[in-house]
Amino acid sequence: MNLSDAIHFSLKRVELELFSPGSVFSIYSLAASFSCAIFILTLWRFRRRGRVNLRALLRAIFSRKLFKRESTFADINLFILSVTLMPVIVGALVISSNSVALSVHSALNQLFGVYGTIDISPLSKKIISTIILFLAYEIGYYVDHYLKHRVSILWELHKLHHTADVLTPLTNFRNHPIDNLVFGYMLAFFIGGASGFLDWMFAQKTVIFSVDGKNIIFIFFLWTIGHLQHSEFWIPFRGLWGYLILSPAHHQIHHSRDPQHFNRNLGSVLAIWDWLFGTLEIPSECNPKLIFGAKQDGSNPHSLYGILVTPFINSVHALFDGLIRRLKNLFMMRAQGLR
Repeated sequence: MNLSDAIHFSLKRVELELFSPGSVFSIYSLAASFSCAIFILTLWRFRRRGRVNLRALLRAIFSRKLFKRESTFADINLFILSVTLMPVIVGALVISSNSVALSVHSALNQLFGVYGTIDISPLSKKIISTIILFLAYEIGYYVDHYLKHRVSILWELHKLHHTADVLTPLTNFRNHPIDNLVFGYMLAFFIGGASGFLDWMFAQKTVIFSVDGKNIIFIFFLWTIGHLQHSEFWIPFRGLWGYLILSPAHHQIHHSRDPQHFNRNLGSVLAIWDWLFGTLEIPSECNPKLIFGAKQDGSNPHSLYGILVTPFINSVHALFDGLIRRLKNLFMMRAQGLR
């Protein structure tokens, strides 16, 4: 592939990301999410003040300051990097997910024999499969996110996502490539396992409702409030809804620099995993004016070096520090046993 082909390939990938309905960053889902934001914020301001200054509202939503921050330009760079490298990553994940599904299907056949005796309509099977695979994605996301906030080796890579000091939908791409690979293979384990179970249970290849290969339940979330999670619009879900769905305000708490918000609201769409495992933080009704941006030692977190090199170096240091601590503990235990 020469330079011209490489440029054409990269531009094609960006075009697909922007104009495919099932893309996580399509202009259609962005427009739909921002329309939801305008509607919700307009309704709330009208209820509180009895009037709405539409011009002021639009200035708040499309704030110029966001496009002047170094953090935003770093997100743009990572967006381009993620989109152009995505085919390689996705190719590896498809093989991995299919391998897990085949292994689970084969294991269930060997342990329990061929199943597939559930007498329900194809439509019912498709609905059940869509829901189960969505839940598999959700629990996989939560487990991956929980580990990345608890395991120092993984945290040093994931911390890059939290160094954003302003939140825009582009912040969704602010991830280290190795962090993306870990996330992808975690999802492959859970989604592949669920697919293998469904293949065995229905004795057929799993079929779901999807848009461009993506679960339609996730797409619905993306087109409504998904992009608003990485924004600075304070839209909180409270009461029962706050225990079921992660609103934009839930995720903004997750990005907060306030220590009391660390390791909170780790889910993707559903709040139930955070609720069950004690990591849920319900947002307040009024905007607390949170400050974002985790500190990163070693370099400017918005520079190319700080984006790609520093997280990797810090992760390697964390790995060796952990090994040294374990060796010291083992040595001390053996020394005490000899006394």
